[in-house]
Amino acid sequence: MTEKSAVVHARVSPEIRSRLEGLAAEAGVNISGVLRILIESATKNDPGGGPAPLPSKGHREGKVTVRLPAEVRDGLEREAKGQGVSLSTWAAAVISARTRRAPQPIPSERRTIQRAFRQLRGLAVNVNQIAYALNRGVLTGAGAALTREEVAALRHDVAALREVLRTYAEGRLSFQAPQGGGDD
Repeated sequence: MTEKSAVVHARVSPEIRSRLEGLAAEAGVNISGVLRILIESATKNDPGGGPAPLPSKGHREGKVTVRLPAEVRDGLEREAKGQGVSLSTWAAAVISARTRRAPQPIPSERRTIQRAFRQLRGLAVNVNQIAYALNRGVLTGAGAALTREEVAALRHDVAALREVLRTYAEGRLSFQAPQGGGDD
């Protein structure tokens, strides 16, 4: 007979929840799967083992092996080291960028993009709260001097920043475009 699973509950901040969701998405599992791996790793009796690596969604999608000249491999290794990722992660990002005609962010860049979207959402909430307070007449002091046009301009600025970030995340900004005149 199989043993019944026990449920473990934990409260975390919204930021940690967001980071867990990001880890889960990268690994291709749900949050429960990430927590299970972390808990199993932390409760191992192997003192020098370190945390178990999360399964990579990329490993399940397919594998390509290529042989490269030494100078090409060395160049890729330098680029990967500069990005702080493994050679295989960097090579996958370069190949994906070429086939999708847009750069593919590495995991640390994805987390940065996610944080930027969260901060923009926070700005939008703040602007809405300011507009609400102005409409109700509860703002006092220097904040009460804001006009509808200024609040509308703030909303427009947040929307414009969101669009630039969306464009960046899609890899469509000019400095991100793949260079070279190969057989595109």
